[in-house]
This record gives sequence, C-alpha cells and structure tokens, in this order.
Amino acid sequence: MLRKLTLIATLFIAANANAGNELTISKLASDANTKTAFLQVVKNNDLPSWVLTGGTESPSNTVTLNGNEYQVATACKPHNCSAERIAIMYSKEKNVMAGVFSSNDEKNNTEDLLWFNITDDLSIDGKTVLFAALTGSLDNHPNDFNYK
Repeated sequence: MLRKLTLIATLFIAANANAGNELTISKLASDANTKTAFLQVVKNNDLPSWVLTGGTESPSNTVTLNGNEYQVATACKPHNCSAERIAIMYSKEKNVMAGVFSSNDEKNNTEDLLWFNITDDLSIDGKTVLFAALTGSLDNHPNDFNYK
C-alpha cells in the first residue's frame, strides 16, 4: 500500500513539475527570455489587454515544421472564449514567434483573422497549425500537424 501511495505521489509531483514548465501566452508575455520577442510580434496590432495580461489558457502542443520544433500556445478572452482567441507558435531554438488573433462577430456571423510575423517558411504550414490550434483540431490530433 505504501509503495502505491509513493508511486502516485511521485507521478503527481512529476506531472505538476512538468505543468509548471508548460508554455502559455502569459508566460511568453512575461518571461524574461521571450517578453521582448512577444511584444515585437504583437506591438503593431490593436489587441485587447487580456492578451498581455493573460486570458483563459490551454496546455501547449509541440509540432515540427521543416525540421524545427515549435510550441503552440492558445488563449481566449476570459468568460467569452468564442468572441476572441489567440494562438502563438514559438521556436526556442530559432527564437521565432508567429501567431494569429481571431475575433468573431456573432451578429454578422463573421470571423476576422489577424496574422502576425508569418514568414515565408511558415506561410502555409504555420498558418495551418495556428488555425488548427484556434479550432481545437491541434488538441484533438496533435500528431497530425507535423510537416517535413
């Protein structure tokens, strides 16, 4: 019995330690290593304050594009996720960050997408991954969005 409790406690501690290292939008906005790059990516866009201060966040996913690993983090407007969402992909190795912001107008049944820092090497696959993150497809099928 004691071994089972020890094993459960060890797994719980390991899971929580890993969750503490999880990439989130608010960590990108506040971490000393990513804050400058994050502000550069979003500075010229009229984004709501919750993007910088933290919205409702989801666990990040890892994808590989052209041999480079990216973490993809998402967040949405607190108490109104369907209205505004953001997805950011970040490569620590390349120090590259790109994203998309979505705003929905339910009255007119429209969605506006604002893409930022999408370079040529991210143009198609990067947009596919970011949009999949917004829609939940990346969460549901995380292994289907790795492109060579």
